[in-house]
Amino acid sequence: MDSKALSSAIAQFSAKFCVELEKGKSVVSSPLSAEFVLALLTLGTTDPAHSELLTALGIPDDASIRSSFSEVSSKLRALKGVTLNVANRVYVQEGPYDLELKLKEDAVKVFNAAIEKLDFGTGGAAVEVINDWVANQTNQKIKDLLSSDSVDGDTRLVLINALYFKGTWKKQFDPANTMNQPFHITVNSSVEVPMMYKEDDYLYGDSSDLQAQLLEMPYQGGEATMLVVLPHEVEGLDSVLSKLASGFDLMSEVDKMYKTKVQVTIPKFKIETEIDLGQLLPKLGIKSIFNRENSGLTKVLNVEEPLFVSKAVQKAFIEVNEEGAEAAAATGMVIMMRCARPPAERFRADRPFIYMLLGSDRSLLFMGVYRG
Repeated sequence: MDSKALSSAIAQFSAKFCVELEKGKSVVSSPLSAEFVLALLTLGTTDPAHSELLTALGIPDDASIRSSFSEVSSKLRALKGVTLNVANRVYVQEGPYDLELKLKEDAVKVFNAAIEKLDFGTGGAAVEVINDWVANQTNQKIKDLLSSDSVDGDTRLVLINALYFKGTWKKQFDPANTMNQPFHITVNSSVEVPMMYKEDDYLYGDSSDLQAQLLEMPYQGGEATMLVVLPHEVEGLDSVLSKLASGFDLMSEVDKMYKTKVQVTIPKFKIETEIDLGQLLPKLGIKSIFNRENSGLTKVLNVEEPLFVSKAVQKAFIEVNEEGAEAAAATGMVIMMRCARPPAERFRADRPFIYMLLGSDRSLLFMGVYRG
């Protein structure tokens, strides 16, 4: 499976994931983070869970998981100019338990996952160890990932993936240009939000198929970018999302974007979202792993015991501001002679939109919706 096919599989899974998230709210999620955990589980399952997972992830077989996810992991670690922590960890119950040999090898080689023994019987104390680790991996942005009652003496395994991104815009916005302006939640209602403004050269596109404008803003280092998909209509977001979820090839539209002068007006925002994957994943066709009787998790541990996934949760956080993401700012001024140019395109994000954080090769790291 080549990286282009994987990118589009991840993009489609992400859109389906986002469609199922809280309706009517601003959200941030990392479908990719969920995919790391699900891909690792896939390698330890038998049918029907195994085929459910492969179908939902859009990946043909185990060999493709091994090749593509090790490539994704190494690309993420090599991303230039931004801070991106991708941390995978497998916690196994103390005692005779361990990951099944092949899965243990995959966890380390494919997912770069550390494996640690914990006594889940201590409940809150075990959870504290896990939550502290997640907080440290995410610069203290994600706290209390697991609630204290989420593990007990019957817990055998906890899979954790933490993803943390911090970047500074290649072209920062001047805070002096930020001012409160109306943001249209629906045709009839609006709220005041702080809007940032900048005129500069950006990759821009307008898709009649998707009924949306596209704008890509680069972070320092030139590899990570934020792609904003802005529906033409104030209430056009759900229609754009459902097109993406049903397989519309967003990346082919992205390939058509061109560099031009754009007047960008976009909100600064901060969003934190908690997602109960136990409720969301079954809507994407991933049901068996939660089934006590027949979870298919037969190749996960070295001990023959019936296993099932009792809890699956994701917390995600994003902050978008003038500097980029939570960074110090410096101001420099360059005064250039104005020469005659065609008028700039206008990209005014004053209605609900989709935003995506892309890594090198436009791999999708985070995806969310801003609704004001």
